[in-house]
Amino acid sequence: MVCLLGIAMVWGAVQLSNSHTPLQRFGQGVHYLADSQAQYEVNDILALPGLAWEVEEREQISFGMADYPYWLRFELSETNANSSLLLEIDYALLDLVDIWFYQDDLLLSNFQLGDSMPFSQRLIEHEKFLVPVPQSSGPLTVVVKARSDGTLRLPIRLWEKDTFLVFNGEHSVVIGLFFGFMSAMALSNLFFFVTTRSYTFLSYCGYVVSVALTLATLHGLGYKYLWPDNLWLQSRSVGIFATATLFFAFIFSNQLLEVKLHSRILHRILNISTIVTGLSVLLCMLIPYSIYIKLFLPMLSVSVVIIYSVGMLLWYKGIPLARFYTIAWTALLISGFVASLENWNLISFDTPSHYLLIFGATVETFLLALALAISYSHQRQELFDTQALALQKERLAREAQENILKVKEQAQAELEYNVEERTLELEIALRELSETNRELEQKNTMDALTGIRNRSYFDKKYLAEVRRSRREQTELSIAMIDIDHFKSINDNYGHLVGDDCIKLVADVLQRNLKRPSDDVCRYGGEEFALILPNTDLAGAQQVVESMRMELESTPFLQDSIQVNMTLSAGLCTTVVHSMEDEKNILEHADTALYSAKQKGRNQIRVSLINNKITAEQDEK
Repeated sequence: MVCLLGIAMVWGAVQLSNSHTPLQRFGQGVHYLADSQAQYEVNDILALPGLAWEVEEREQISFGMADYPYWLRFELSETNANSSLLLEIDYALLDLVDIWFYQDDLLLSNFQLGDSMPFSQRLIEHEKFLVPVPQSSGPLTVVVKARSDGTLRLPIRLWEKDTFLVFNGEHSVVIGLFFGFMSAMALSNLFFFVTTRSYTFLSYCGYVVSVALTLATLHGLGYKYLWPDNLWLQSRSVGIFATATLFFAFIFSNQLLEVKLHSRILHRILNISTIVTGLSVLLCMLIPYSIYIKLFLPMLSVSVVIIYSVGMLLWYKGIPLARFYTIAWTALLISGFVASLENWNLISFDTPSHYLLIFGATVETFLLALALAISYSHQRQELFDTQALALQKERLAREAQENILKVKEQAQAELEYNVEERTLELEIALRELSETNRELEQKNTMDALTGIRNRSYFDKKYLAEVRRSRREQTELSIAMIDIDHFKSINDNYGHLVGDDCIKLVADVLQRNLKRPSDDVCRYGGEEFALILPNTDLAGAQQVVESMRMELESTPFLQDSIQVNMTLSAGLCTTVVHSMEDEKNILEHADTALYSAKQKGRNQIRVSLINNKITAEQDEK
């Protein structure tokens, strides 16, 4: 489920990036000026000659960490009186942003933004910096002044208002999925802590909350929704939550991997790291962010090396949980590394880098939760085993005392009676359990729509039959069948009619099976698979051809709807001699099916193990 959620977020991000694009992105060619002495005002900037400016050569405008403001200047073409345009700076952590719009020498509008100001003072209350572009009858000159105690990045985009509203709505859905997932993980582990009193769940909950708050801060969502008027917290939020993430990561790693049992040196290193990061959280609240961030970046690098080294060393020692732990951190580090390369303009993606971080955090959070669940399950099982052993010893001691007090014959008779009674109860329980398991297995192997066997059953049956063919040296035939042009049926008549058509096809295929050992399975969607044990090529062709002919002459009828259907089939027959044949027979059947569809559909094609494909029936 979580993997599907992560895939949905990435797919949504890609679709969002491809379907809604700004009118213009400003990067390469923008004029900029580093005001290292903080000496210029906007009038001074406008009076500077062209030689005083430098030209940005990269696609992304980024100046690293600077203690002084930067000025930008670029041109906008004439704006249409009937259009509404927005200028966006897609970086939420700028302390101060001033934007001026000039036509010739006339100031049309001026906006002052930044997270050093209360959120409510923004003209457009959006997590990123967003201002309307004034309408004009000629080109506009845009002047931007920006300053930040942290990294100074200025991804500037020009949007049509309607396009931005659609983009922002879909962006909110992707972000909402992520933070909803993180909230669910945090709450569930908090409840686990309350019910189990295991502090590993509590430290993991703290880690998830810290990661979520860090990303919420980077996206500007924390300032918008959680502390919109708290300038002090906003100025230190990145440092506080990012350091808290490291703090809980060290605690959780120590508890989850039980490092003390495997390496006292690593345990001591993690304890020291926990103390350092805990004190750093307090330090971040006392010193300016511009100073703290320069201390935090080296601390972050060292922390990543420590955490990753602990996972790798314990994995090398054969600790099973260390594998999940290391893979989880690998996912986050790779996404962070790729995002850093994009920020430095070393690589380029259509999808923004912050979506990569969201996906990496989702995968890491899920894998760490999986490792935590496995760890708790093992600990609980060990506790149960210990209790069971203690109870068994107590029971044996009590039985020994009772046997001493009773005569030998009475004790022996009673013991035999108890054994027979327990045996009978066990036999009844095992019989009931066996019946329940058979019923459950039967349900799990049936396709809910068609009532025939499903893909899970096919995989098991296929493996069993190829091994039987190899053991007994009998011929095995596998056929892959696909309904022709099924997508057009769904498009023209709807999915309900499409489902009924699939059921009709399944019924036709099932009726044409000749022996109880033959099986037809729904392989997926409109595709079916046949397993025909001990069947030569001619016999298999005859079975599949009867299916094709009956389906071709049996249209689907419902009310005023008539749907004529045909099928394409790929067939492979062989005697399995090796493991290579086991792998190839299904692949050859699928290749033959593809060939049948390429050659016009409504036909059967055969693929032999030597890769030759022959046509057995052409389209009627």
